[in-house]
Amino acid sequence: MQPLSTVEAPTFRNIISKISVTGKRPGGVLPDRKTFASFLDNAYMEMETELKKTFADLEYVSTTGDLWTAQNKSFLGITEHWIDPATLHRKKAAIACRRFRGRHTYDTIAAELEQIHRSYALCGKITATVTDNGSNFVKAFRMFQADDDNETENDEDEVIFTDLHAVLRDDIESSERYVLPPHHRCASHTLNLICSNDIVTFLTAKADCKAVYRSATGKCSALWSKVSRSTVASESLEEFSKRKLLVPSTTRWNSFYDALSRVTDMPLVDLNQLCTRLDIRCITEREYHFIKEYCKVLKPVCMALDILQGEDQCFYGTLQPTLEILMTKILALKEGLSHMMADLPDLIVQMDLTMKDRVRHEMQPVRKNP
Repeated sequence: MQPLSTVEAPTFRNIISKISVTGKRPGGVLPDRKTFASFLDNAYMEMETELKKTFADLEYVSTTGDLWTAQNKSFLGITEHWIDPATLHRKKAAIACRRFRGRHTYDTIAAELEQIHRSYALCGKITATVTDNGSNFVKAFRMFQADDDNETENDEDEVIFTDLHAVLRDDIESSERYVLPPHHRCASHTLNLICSNDIVTFLTAKADCKAVYRSATGKCSALWSKVSRSTVASESLEEFSKRKLLVPSTTRWNSFYDALSRVTDMPLVDLNQLCTRLDIRCITEREYHFIKEYCKVLKPVCMALDILQGEDQCFYGTLQPTLEILMTKILALKEGLSHMMADLPDLIVQMDLTMKDRVRHEMQPVRKNP
């Protein structure tokens, strides 16, 4: 991850010159930046060529797409997934990680996606592309998804009303017609949104629940910040707990759940002694029990996310059984909850039912999936 100019730094070249290796240039001179850059380009071209040969023999593939920002720069990443015809093992490869310039509008996203798919001759082979729930991705696939004649065979009598103004406006906005494959929204991202948006809205809808939720999470945030930034605070934590506290990530709800669970692993007495030592407001008994009950209710959701975010063992057929088991476990927790949490299981189940209906609807147009 260092700049290519590193290979020309005197200190770097001095270290490398002391390593006994084969393949040095005549006279023992190490390659300069231009030579090394050329080597990287050639290695990339060879890898790309091998991938294209592999894809040429495949009949069906699926892809994923994501946009993110780092160091004030936007990037688009595309991965491809397929079943090896010989071994029936699932394979994957990253086929794009490129700079995305300009606004993240639906038409520019569609143009980039189609260009990447065409560069690997994937058009017509992709059974579905999975993305997050971003409105720009959703609109790109809604506007440019290929028409499926079979999809409307059973809906001949259904009347569909279209906003003519929107159609004309979109035709003016997009001078080209791109063709994108069927679209699936990421189930893991949807579950994350349920926890980070819908459940938070539910908890802050009642005045008493809102006060406890915000004060409890605020005190935990102060504790996480203090321990992660101060070595003295971290050493103080070691006196009360053998495990370090986790700092949640803003993009993954799992990390927030794990961080809260780690806090409640400590007895309330030890926790408040630590807060006093660090000059942080102590957590009340009501707030402590609220956090424990929050973690109890949402533990099945976290377990479901761990399954659905699996790298190698999560398949499309895993989704619906996981949602079924999640709803069963959530409903089993209804008894014994406080009045603040009593309706939360029903909310989660309702959201899961909505997910199931959407998944069932999305599965219908995919005719080519082997």
